[in-house]
Amino acid sequence: MNNKKKLSEEEIQEKIRKVDGTMAQEGMPLTEEIKKKLYNCITGKSTYEQERKKVIEKYRRIYG
Repeated sequence: MNNKKKLSEEEIQEKIRKVDGTMAQEGMPLTEEIKKKLYNCITGKSTYEQERKKVIEKYRRIYG
């Protein structure tokens, strides 16, 4: 979000609702944890790459 227009809280929540709705149609609604990750990525608190790395590390610890 470096050079993009800053989104309002309402716009951010709407984006997350749209993704959740789409995923729910496929039988995979978002968990609160995933919604938080999306929120952090949209607001610039985190990046896709950072969140992806966290998920991979989590499952490597669980499954080796």
